[in-house]
Amino acid sequence: TLMRSSAASDVYKRQMIYRLILSMGSGSSGWNGILFPILAALPMGISYVREYRSGYLKLRLQKMSRNRYVVVTLIQNAILGGLGLLIPYAVYCLHLYFQYGTKAYLNIKEGETVIMFHPELAASNTIAYVCLLGTFVLLAGVTFATFAIGISAWIKNTFLTLILPFVLCIAMAILIPDNRFDLLLIFTPNGYAWASVPIILIMSGILILTGSILFAVGVKNNEK
Repeated sequence: TLMRSSAASDVYKRQMIYRLILSMGSGSSGWNGILFPILAALPMGISYVREYRSGYLKLRLQKMSRNRYVVVTLIQNAILGGLGLLIPYAVYCLHLYFQYGTKAYLNIKEGETVIMFHPELAASNTIAYVCLLGTFVLLAGVTFATFAIGISAWIKNTFLTLILPFVLCIAMAILIPDNRFDLLLIFTPNGYAWASVPIILIMSGILILTGSILFAVGVKNNEK
């Protein structure tokens, strides 16, 4: 029995889904699950601080209206933040595909699996499941890049711009008992049976709206 269990475990660990889920988790096997807010803000989330400090912001605002600057910057930031997470995710998925294929062996024994979020889809169509997770990765990038650039217009500090979204995720995970409102689920819902897509979309929408408003108002205040 022990040998069969060990063999099953070895088979399990040679699956694309298993490796992918571990890499997106938070722990000794992967830190992406908690560091993604920082990674999302890196491409452009801190750009406003640099523009403000260098004086380049004033030059840009001379060439375009403030409202246009806000809209263009938010869109560029969202695209780069989303792609900043999605591109590495896609590259890693391709690596796993060529190394392990797409077969999903989800259960070593009854009730033991790393996938609790729509496991039926993962078992029946691995590619579709990888694309589903990729959608959440993209959403997480857009969400936290927008929130980061929003707070950057107020604090004007590169380090705090990068770290505060991360702190917010950890604080909500600790302070809010209901796990459905864990912001980490936006990036990696796959390991949790309680992950709710509507709640994830609502949380993401609130953060995007908050970041957009903070940025628009912050730019207006800093222009004075």
